[in-house]
Amino acid sequence: MQVPWTGDAPEADTTAARSPPVTSKVFISHTTRDRRDVALAHALAAGLEARGAQVWIAPESIPAGEQWKEHIVSGVMDQCSHFVVVLSAASVAADWVLEEIRLAKRRREADPAFAVLPLSVGSLEDHPYQHYLAKLQAVPYHDDFHAQLEAVVKAVGLRPSVPDALSAYVVEKTRDFVGRGYVFEAIERFMATQQNGYFTVEGDPGVGKSAILARFVQRTGALAHFNIRAQGINTPRQFLENVCTQLILRFGLPHATLPKGATEDGAVFAALLQEAAARLQQGERLVIAVDALDEAELSGQLGNILFLPPALPEGVFVIVTRRQTRIPLVVQTPQETLDLMRFKEESERDLGDYVRLKLETRPGLSAWAEAHGIATDRFVATLVERSQRNFMYLRHVLPEIEAGRYDDLDIRQLPLGLESYYEDHWRRMGMTARPLPRAKIRIVYVLSVALAPVTRSKIARFASDAALPVDELTVQEVLDEWDEFLHEQANAEGTAYNVYHASFRDFLHRRDVVQAAGVALPEIHALIANDLWGEVFDRGTP
Repeated sequence: MQVPWTGDAPEADTTAARSPPVTSKVFISHTTRDRRDVALAHALAAGLEARGAQVWIAPESIPAGEQWKEHIVSGVMDQCSHFVVVLSAASVAADWVLEEIRLAKRRREADPAFAVLPLSVGSLEDHPYQHYLAKLQAVPYHDDFHAQLEAVVKAVGLRPSVPDALSAYVVEKTRDFVGRGYVFEAIERFMATQQNGYFTVEGDPGVGKSAILARFVQRTGALAHFNIRAQGINTPRQFLENVCTQLILRFGLPHATLPKGATEDGAVFAALLQEAAARLQQGERLVIAVDALDEAELSGQLGNILFLPPALPEGVFVIVTRRQTRIPLVVQTPQETLDLMRFKEESERDLGDYVRLKLETRPGLSAWAEAHGIATDRFVATLVERSQRNFMYLRHVLPEIEAGRYDDLDIRQLPLGLESYYEDHWRRMGMTARPLPRAKIRIVYVLSVALAPVTRSKIARFASDAALPVDELTVQEVLDEWDEFLHEQANAEGTAYNVYHASFRDFLHRRDVVQAAGVALPEIHALIANDLWGEVFDRGTP
């Protein structure tokens, strides 16, 4: 099962990538006279820490041998940004709880940003601070702990969390994220006007679908699954294991492990959705975000892709992204599709903002424009026009401009569109030279067809034949040249590589590109297939 989620305080959408996250530190005041208060306070502390907050709670936050009174005073007066007090009949009669409230009141009077958050868990007797606390917005009490934790999380202002296993990917996809407000507004309108349903964001490769979904998850804390073919994450089994685990952890469902059969088909997933939906409070939603349906594996599966359920419980929404291609997904709930390609004006505005952000944050890029006598507005307008509304194009071309690889070109001669950029890079890497560099072309093709990252030694073996042996030094030279297109990760055999983005993989799959070099495609496929078949049996899988 996945580890608990972590998160941090929310940031403004257009500046989040440029601003460091703000971490809340929460002081939890409670009495030890009632074991129910102790259990609730410590469960809240664990839940807040899992969401990324720092928590001060006695006695754990007091170092052994230290003066506990001094540490409590310091915790309230100096260290914490929020003060949550569990109010019960026992706590309002406890001298130290009352003292902590007094300290919090004094801190609040001196620092209005310091938040005092009362949480009443039962009937209270009169106490010295009842009138003061009554003036403050209280945290609502819930019998269900999941709902109670969510109420405290909301009151503290923590951004809903991102699973640890996905956090690095989400951070990478949302780096320098700009705009797309019209997409988020459309999703919110759909969820506000429907009881449940599927919302699809579709568009061409490279227009930012994955970044949009990653940002949505970052903003809302939706349960999430990213199909990433470059990392071999695209099977129904992986999806079911990931999402079912998140449902159990997020909603505290009574399952110590994944239920039997959870990854075999969609039956357990649908049942867990029902269990989780039953725990939703009035107005709450359960949202699952699924990226790149077009990259999900289809072989041997009947019914909907990834076993997504055709019917959803009330309050449950699934947000998906995909290319404009046919996907086996038949649903019996409300559904809406947003085609990114129809938003020309909005896309060009966001692309322009992205280029301006890069000019502001990358001195080498602005120096290049200045050296070539190009005003900012012209630079931005030209790059937006040449990109053909494609963010992936800008992610590749802007670093190359900064690196001086287009110094001999007028800015209007930059490649037009992502496909032209790939063609240009292919030529600049010498792939069309005479005689054709057959070894290099075979290496790049191996990278494009491998369904999981492969090591240098395997790339060399797959790319070799009797007439043209390929060594690891040649492989490394190609890896260095094509680094911007590759994903690398560590495995038991060392560092492994494959093609990062589906659009570049598609470019490399063009048979005219590789057949011109006499690459024996069936032979390469057979070698890779045999290798993977051997790995299956090495793992003991039938």
